[in-house]
Amino acid sequence: MKTGIENRENSGNTPGFTLLEILISITLLVIVLGAAYSSFFSVQRALERFDSVSLKYHEARTALDIMRREIEGALVRNPRSTDENSKDKASFVIKDRDVLGKNTSALELTAFTFKGSNLSKVSYFVGEKEGRLDLLKKEAPAGIQSKDYTMEIIEGIESFSVETLFNNKWVKTWDTADTAKLPDILRLSIEFDDNGRKVKLTEYAKPRVGRTL
Repeated sequence: MKTGIENRENSGNTPGFTLLEILISITLLVIVLGAAYSSFFSVQRALERFDSVSLKYHEARTALDIMRREIEGALVRNPRSTDENSKDKASFVIKDRDVLGKNTSALELTAFTFKGSNLSKVSYFVGEKEGRLDLLKKEAPAGIQSKDYTMEIIEGIESFSVETLFNNKWVKTWDTADTAKLPDILRLSIEFDDNGRKVKLTEYAKPRVGRTL
């Protein structure tokens, strides 16, 4: 029969963790948790970049689609009209501009907008804000005195270009005051940065209404 003294002596021989083993375990745990947190934040940053680029793709594609629809519904002034006021009511103009040292375009047209059957004066152009280029849109009802409004379409683009095919060559200027007709086909392009890689989306549009006022 074992005495109480023997039991206490045996309990003192029970193996346990030394201070060195505990420190090593804590160090390994910190390394594993650090790697896990690093991976988590890397994935989170990648998802945020993907969301940002995905949004810009969506905005650019939507803007090009709206422009195409408005161009298809564009109207032009009747060259035989004697009403000088009609010149301001229906025109189609493409301008070649320079913003922050980059070639950009400005598009002005009179069209039935995608919102409905209302005839509007619409213009797309590039503006500068805080050192970046933004694609802007200005719209106002055609033929009446009304305050126009400007909205931001896409923030932080590289370029916006509008070209039309003339004599088998793509040109960047057009004015119905000189041509008295709408262009046959247009090429619209929006370029933006995708994590250091330049991406250009392009849409082709043909005026289909083509009626004169």
